[in-house]
Amino acid sequence: MQGKTSPSASGRVYVSRAQEVVTSVLAKGSAIGQDAMNKAKAFDEKHRLSASASEKVTSFDQRVGLTEKLTIGISVVNEKVKSVDQRLHVSDKTMAAIFAAERKLNNTGSAVKSSRYVSAGTAWLNGAFSKVARAGQVAGTKTREKFNLAVSNLTAKVGSTRGASILDGL
Repeated sequence: MQGKTSPSASGRVYVSRAQEVVTSVLAKGSAIGQDAMNKAKAFDEKHRLSASASEKVTSFDQRVGLTEKLTIGISVVNEKVKSVDQRLHVSDKTMAAIFAAERKLNNTGSAVKSSRYVSAGTAWLNGAFSKVARAGQVAGTKTREKFNLAVSNLTAKVGSTRGASILDGL
């Protein structure tokens, strides 16, 4: 049996390798995405696409008076709702139903909290979430390190305009 690794040790190797692959992919993808976003923002600022669209919407609104019409319409609807509520007492009836439901939930919640099965399940879930959180923290740290490396590689290749050469460097 010498020279062979235990199943749990080889499992850890696979998990570690999977973390390496995932963190590398995430870091490179984030770096490329950030670079693309910066280029898109520069393009928009150069050609004033967002500003032009915003100006056209504002101009249309001023010509048609859409905002004013919507405001008046909303006010009319609100007044109608208030009058119906005052006539039928919908708000009062709704609040009474909510309070009754809340009392039922409180009673049910007390019964559930005192159950030993719920306590055992909660403890198990808490442990599972803790393990997942630790694994996520490790992956996040590795991703951040690789992201910083990928950004520095992209920054070093700013002069290059070919997308393939950027991907090859990562």
